[in-house]
Amino acid sequence: MRIPLLSFVLLAVCSTASAVLTLTSTGCVDAAGFQTCQNGVTAASYTCLNASTTQTETLACGCSDYVGNYNCYSAYCWNRVNECEYQEYVVEYLVGCPIAKLPVPYFPTPDNAPDSCSCNVGDVYLAISSNIQQGGTCSTNVSNSSPDAAVQEIQGCECCEVSGALSSIYAICPNTDPTLIGLSSVQQLETTLDTQINDCQPYLAEYNCVSDLGFSQVVGNIFYGPNNLPASGTQTLSNVAGTVTAPASGGVFTYTNGGDGQVYTISAASVKAGSGGGATTTGKGAASTNGGVASTGSAAPATTGKPNGAEKLVSTWGALVSGIVISIVFMS
Repeated sequence: MRIPLLSFVLLAVCSTASAVLTLTSTGCVDAAGFQTCQNGVTAASYTCLNASTTQTETLACGCSDYVGNYNCYSAYCWNRVNECEYQEYVVEYLVGCPIAKLPVPYFPTPDNAPDSCSCNVGDVYLAISSNIQQGGTCSTNVSNSSPDAAVQEIQGCECCEVSGALSSIYAICPNTDPTLIGLSSVQQLETTLDTQINDCQPYLAEYNCVSDLGFSQVVGNIFYGPNNLPASGTQTLSNVAGTVTAPASGGVFTYTNGGDGQVYTISAASVKAGSGGGATTTGKGAASTNGGVASTGSAAPATTGKPNGAEKLVSTWGALVSGIVISIVFMS
């Protein structure tokens, strides 16, 4: 059964909302600056949640919280953006926020970057998402062009979709425990499509996913089926050796967020803590968060947020989004 990508993303949130991640200041080039910035974002998010009256508004508050936090991190913790913590946080944002789109600062990590995550979780996420999108395109094209053979060929599309997603995990991070980097999303995809990889061998043998069905070649050039799945890795996620000594995007850079359409200017704090830095927003609809992500100004103003506000907020957000997602999926 083919469902919209948005519905799949929302379903995926149900399995991740209870483990909402929090960005931390430990080891940041300007830990105090990040904490101040994060406290401001947290305070603004609390205000947003308290004022929200609809599920859509509540989801929007959560999306804004993610954006504010990773902008703060890009300004004050640019030396840690290659690490697992930040990369996993961005993946969670892309999965959990229905309107989230790239670009996002410092995502995904470049190959062989210092102090980077042992598995490039950004590349894995993008590969899984790409195969889901290609599966939808494949099924639509088949339905429109050859209705007589549609049932069989659509099953081929769905098997290539599941295989491509699964193969990406094994090819990109062969040594990593797949349960840590997206296996649950692929299992959810199998359930959603009612297509299990164990039943796909005949279809993968009949159809070449690339030449017959139009999929892009996966990393490693093999669409795995049940007969040739490699052994699962066992390693946990960790950060490799190395030190980031300068912000990769420069001292000041501007980007247009793919989700909210706002233009953000990120000013990197210098290695000397407390030396400034922050993020400013320009464009229609820009709103101050009093945490370094503001409509005017370039430095994060002082705030009175609680030190553990972020942890409390993500707990609230996780509980809210779980119920919201479930109701949206079953109401649609």
